[in-house]
Amino acid sequence: MPLKTQSTDANYCATISVPTDVATARAAIFDDMHIWWTNRAERTPSGVTVRFNNSHASFAFDAENPLTWLCTDAHMIINDYDPAEWIGTRLRWGITQTQTGCDITLEHVGLNANLACLDVCTRGWESFFEASLKAHLSGGTPAPETK
Repeated sequence: MPLKTQSTDANYCATISVPTDVATARAAIFDDMHIWWTNRAERTPSGVTVRFNNSHASFAFDAENPLTWLCTDAHMIINDYDPAEWIGTRLRWGITQTQTGCDITLEHVGLNANLACLDVCTRGWESFFEASLKAHLSGGTPAPETK
């Protein structure tokens, strides 16, 4: 079961434990997005655009800390929500070696009670990060977005 931040004002944050090493976990986050997040991930050396149906979000990798990604463009089609509200938020990844593999933490800085999409976006991370990435790195079957 993932560890989660419980505060309603806090950013979305969860940690998964997987039976793999740090290098494999990092490669999965950067290079295998099409396997666990969406099969429409367009990766470049400086960032990524992920697409879901008619929605998309683009992230720039921080040159000083590549595990921090700034959302530079977004058009999220969710009824009654601002389609650009992810712009300016950050994905902050952390990977720590453990005795049985590693822990991966994802904090979506800015995804908190100030964003209208908090509930639906949290459910998205529960599906893609907490379940699909974990399955991918644990020998299970990941479930990326395929539309």
